[in-house]
Amino acid sequence: MGEPDRPHGLRTRRLPRMLLWLCFWVYLLTWPFIFVWLITEAYADSTAVPAPRSQEAAWVAAKLAFRVTRPTPPGSAIAPPACTGLCASYPVASVLDTRVVQDTLEPPVVGTDAAGHPYADHNMSRLCGAGAVANTLYFWGKGPSTAGPATHVDPANGVATYWTTDHNRAYLLSLAWETVIPGWRHAGLMDTHDPSWGVTLYGVRDGLNWEASNHDASAWQTYFYTLVWWNQSSAEEFHQHVRDDVANAHVPVVAEVSARRLPNWSPQGKPIRHFITVVGYDDSNGIYYYTDSCGKSTGCGALSDGGVHAVSQGRLWEAISAIPVNASTAEGAGDGGYVW
Repeated sequence: MGEPDRPHGLRTRRLPRMLLWLCFWVYLLTWPFIFVWLITEAYADSTAVPAPRSQEAAWVAAKLAFRVTRPTPPGSAIAPPACTGLCASYPVASVLDTRVVQDTLEPPVVGTDAAGHPYADHNMSRLCGAGAVANTLYFWGKGPSTAGPATHVDPANGVATYWTTDHNRAYLLSLAWETVIPGWRHAGLMDTHDPSWGVTLYGVRDGLNWEASNHDASAWQTYFYTLVWWNQSSAEEFHQHVRDDVANAHVPVVAEVSARRLPNWSPQGKPIRHFITVVGYDDSNGIYYYTDSCGKSTGCGALSDGGVHAVSQGRLWEAISAIPVNASTAEGAGDGGYVW
């Protein structure tokens, strides 16, 4: 004889207990993964740079239409803009005075600081964004003496080094690790991740506007600079922006480039995202002039120290458009364009 059927009510009472046991075992098997996810999310939220504030659309439109004139603070040694809008004509060639900025040089990854103390900091090789900003700000009256000799601490790893105005390093590191931009979660243009992801185009734009405006809390965001993604621009438009900034406003353009496409870098090796300042042009020879704060002696990757370099206009646009556009405001993103 077969086993007699159990009452239906008994089966109903056992079902909740079976579900309870099932949930218990699912919890035991999955809780480590849930814990790791929660910690990761909390850490990401605590270290990420907040999304950069968007510039007013009307102001950006005016900027792109050349209706934004470079401010000339009282007592400024910089010549005022020649035109208050798009100039009717531009010189065939124009180059800024680079006698000071051509000497800007990032510190080496391993070496001795200005006080003779040995150090090692791999983030020194990621200072090109701060170097380009420092060189650009020179033309806003912010020379090497803007930041005096001081000890600077890399917030990503705690490495402390002492630098003077030599090679503009004191100001360069002050921009990289110490400048306080309103709305940013941490000081400095560099992120605090270790190893650092460097400076983004948002950081270049905001850093230039904040510093050039002399920390004007009410107007810094739309002081002068905006960023342009290269896939929303063209070689011709970039050329027009360079001519207007250099010949009319008397300030450089900061461009993010694929470094190995530049003549002062070796073409061999892994691609490197890099920042330079475009300080001049010569249309009769189809050339742009630029400065590069990365040097051979410091192990940054370039083939020479400082100076002013010439590159064909077509080649520079190739170097700019070789960087994949990433307009995300997530930490480590914001690539593929230029700031003018």
